[in-house]
Amino acid sequence: MNNSLYAELVVGAGGADGARAGAEREASPAAAEVDVLRAKLMREAWASDPEVLRDRERVRSLLREIVAREGMPVHLIEELMRDIYGFGPITDLMADPGVTDIWIDRYDFIRYEKDGRIHTWRRTFTSEEHLRRFVVRMAASVGRKVDEARPVEDFRLPDGSRAVVFLDGPSVRGTSVVIRRFSRLFTLEELAERKVFPAEMVRLFKLMVKARLNIFAAGGMGSGKNTFLNALLLCVGPDERLVFIEDPAETRVGLPDPNRPKLPVPWAVVLEPRRAGVEGSGEVSQDLLFEKVLRTKPARVICSECRNEVTTYWTLQAMNIGHPGSMSTVHADGPEEVPARLSDMLAAYRGGAYSTLASRAGKVAAAEVIFFLAQVNGHRRLLDIAEVRRRDFDSLPEVVPLYTFRIEGYAEDGAPLGGLKPTGEAPDFLRKRKLSLYLTPEELEELRGWFPCSQH
Repeated sequence: MNNSLYAELVVGAGGADGARAGAEREASPAAAEVDVLRAKLMREAWASDPEVLRDRERVRSLLREIVAREGMPVHLIEELMRDIYGFGPITDLMADPGVTDIWIDRYDFIRYEKDGRIHTWRRTFTSEEHLRRFVVRMAASVGRKVDEARPVEDFRLPDGSRAVVFLDGPSVRGTSVVIRRFSRLFTLEELAERKVFPAEMVRLFKLMVKARLNIFAAGGMGSGKNTFLNALLLCVGPDERLVFIEDPAETRVGLPDPNRPKLPVPWAVVLEPRRAGVEGSGEVSQDLLFEKVLRTKPARVICSECRNEVTTYWTLQAMNIGHPGSMSTVHADGPEEVPARLSDMLAAYRGGAYSTLASRAGKVAAAEVIFFLAQVNGHRRLLDIAEVRRRDFDSLPEVVPLYTFRIEGYAEDGAPLGGLKPTGEAPDFLRKRKLSLYLTPEELEELRGWFPCSQH
């Protein structure tokens, strides 16, 4: 890392003088003290050995010397250390595994979600300049640049979190930052312990995964779609090659967790598109990645979310041309909306090949099972398990509920009371040949047993 980038990471785009000027214009006296200490640190480090900035303990030692010599408050050391090497006032939030979302909607207003509930954070940035400097440094740490020429940006942080930034300008009330954090992987058993679904249904879900059914997890923002999808993926066989194509790459499936040695580690490859550089070259598009991946014999193709026409087309393509058991998520307010949502996005795919409903119907029918999740009063629940059932060749498939959550009341903490109950429908997928290819006769019989009306 060169010295100019160090200056940008530590001080901000404007350098020490720019940071000091910004602090004098906007910051509180405490913020001004932090910026004065920052400037003194930079001057002494650059005068002696700029490499000192690579070593946190040497920086901390140097800060102690400066604070003692100048008679400055000792607490400024940790404030500046968090600002330089951590996440400033949200460092503790980023270290809390229970925090899933952080919203910085003004420099002095930060909220976060933990365990399904929204809270206001006690710490804030000291000024708009402080927040802007933080944003520039955070983006630069992952090779992205945020400035007046590019005031809106999204990127993946080293821990897998997703950050979306709106600088002052497009964000008319000041710089706004949203950080979506992806918690550790949960197994199906752990989700059952959290009452997302009944514990006895874990076996059903594992049979569905082994049967290589094409699955969509659907729901609104924060419903737990990706968490549930990842839990399903932890159940795949050790010889099944999973290929993830994500923008940005977020999944932790396939990464060992040293704190959880018994956590399954599937065989996984993760690919991420790349934008063109400043010269206009070097782009690696999602289209290109999907096209090449389908030639590499993946057992399953996984897209974290069908959010546009490209991801929708290629996910359904994988499900249609010999990669059974592929999975994705999609935003929807109910399972019955999923085919129409996939169809609408598919219609926008380039070339107009899917401009007619008849051309999209068969593609969408490649989806076989929909798991619909929602957040009810801050409690995540699996509300529906449904089958995507093809009707004819010129209309979208219908969605047939197999299990549905019947709410019977609410606990004192708002948790819905009730459970997933079978609807009495027998799924058509039980008659598909592929089930006998992937399940033993005993497993197939067990799967049928979850649907009492199914016919042998």
